[in-house]
Amino acid sequence: MFKEWFRQVGEALLVAFLVTTFVFTTVGVVGQSMYPTLRNGERVLVPKWETWLVRLGFMEWRRGEIAILKPPEGTPFSTARFPVLGFSFRAFFIKRIVAVPGDEVYVDRGVVYVNGKPLAETHITDRITPWPDSFPGVCYEGGRLTRIVTQQGDFPVDLLPAYLRPLKEMLLPPSQETLARSALGEVCEVGRIKLKPGYYFVMGDNRTLGGSEDSRTFGPVPVERIAGRASFVWWPLVVREEGGFRLNLRALAIPPAYRLE
Repeated sequence: MFKEWFRQVGEALLVAFLVTTFVFTTVGVVGQSMYPTLRNGERVLVPKWETWLVRLGFMEWRRGEIAILKPPEGTPFSTARFPVLGFSFRAFFIKRIVAVPGDEVYVDRGVVYVNGKPLAETHITDRITPWPDSFPGVCYEGGRLTRIVTQQGDFPVDLLPAYLRPLKEMLLPPSQETLARSALGEVCEVGRIKLKPGYYFVMGDNRTLGGSEDSRTFGPVPVERIAGRASFVWWPLVVREEGGFRLNLRALAIPPAYRLE
């Protein structure tokens, strides 16, 4: 009887493992970094076969998709504590892909520019007012890069944390005018990033002050850090709003702002 029970439980666990590894899994949204698109407590469906197709080179993640990802090791505030047991682990983040390999990207006073074009992110700006921050901040003196400024602070180039070193390598050279002015003293401006093959720039939809920790904090993320795409909200089934209840099931389509071609 024990052997029969053990076999049935083992088969069930194996099937569950295969389904969540190769077919689909679900992820819970914790926090408000993707508001107004996603809310705390919602659960999304993640098609895992897409992840394997990307890893095998048959497809690529697209601009505007919502990615489930692990931030680079060392990223501030990226660890969580397991309930009851108390051990720490690096949590998954849920963010939107705003630029893909080969894109040039920067943020100027709250507006995201991709390949020189400002993104009309009305799916965000119709609901919230983005904080007018800029990224990446870069400073030059005597013709050389001296500092990089992110959401989390001001980093001398010689003391960059490991997770920001790929960002430094993707910075586009400053203009000759900037270099000339830097000969007279330190000059700071908004830099430009050209994403290397295999790197993505991600941001939360909550662009209010402190609303999201994303590539403006930890830089572009490599493709191997992306565990999948959030495709559908399936829980809660209904939500209560002013005036009654509404069905909450919905597909997470790519907003028009990211269709640059």
